[in-house]
Amino acid sequence: MQKNNNKIKYDYTGFNPQTLDSENIDRLALEEVPFGSLVLDIGCATGFMGEYLFKKKKCFVYGIDNREGELVKAKKRLTKAILLDIEKEGSVKNILKESKSEKFDVILATSVIEHLRNPSLFLENCKKLLKPQGIIIVSTPNIAHWTIRLSLLRGNFNYEEYGILDNTHLHLFTIKTFCQLFEKNRYKIKELLIDSVGGGYPRISKFFSKWFPGIFAYQILIVARNSD
Repeated sequence: MQKNNNKIKYDYTGFNPQTLDSENIDRLALEEVPFGSLVLDIGCATGFMGEYLFKKKKCFVYGIDNREGELVKAKKRLTKAILLDIEKEGSVKNILKESKSEKFDVILATSVIEHLRNPSLFLENCKKLLKPQGIIIVSTPNIAHWTIRLSLLRGNFNYEEYGILDNTHLHLFTIKTFCQLFEKNRYKIKELLIDSVGGGYPRISKFFSKWFPGIFAYQILIVARNSD
């Protein structure tokens, strides 16, 4: 992940997903985490999501990120926060060393996989960190969202600081190709959810997403288990 290690990009004080729309991607992700789980939050940023799980769901949360500036805050919020790049060789070994070889009930990776050079290797490594009945919760933007389709019709495909075309994104997915990524890497998809309220016009998008999820999904969420 090529990021500025000192810049804090995402941070929320007193984060509470229950105040968000029922289809907001962060709320959807956190609702899938069982009470009392041992959680690995990959790309934990400042730990605002993990803090919610720690306080409200009594989870033990290990966070990893490769941005030092954000981890300063995460260390105050989580069970443990570790400076680590998940794509570096030895990252799995280092995580298990920190957890004293205990594997995780849940791996939470929201808005991470699109930044990685090798998403398949990431999913393979996650299997080594999950308990046999553990789950992985992964979200990513939908490149087939209507806003991108409209931009393409106008001849535009412009990267930005935030959003689906965030300039740090290395991989782009549709609902179909995101599912195929998990299936190719021998995961059983337990649940597929979409966030239809991002990207503007939330009421209209939420209504039409019932019939056209591939067009009106702003982000995609997969909950999966290892099927090996």
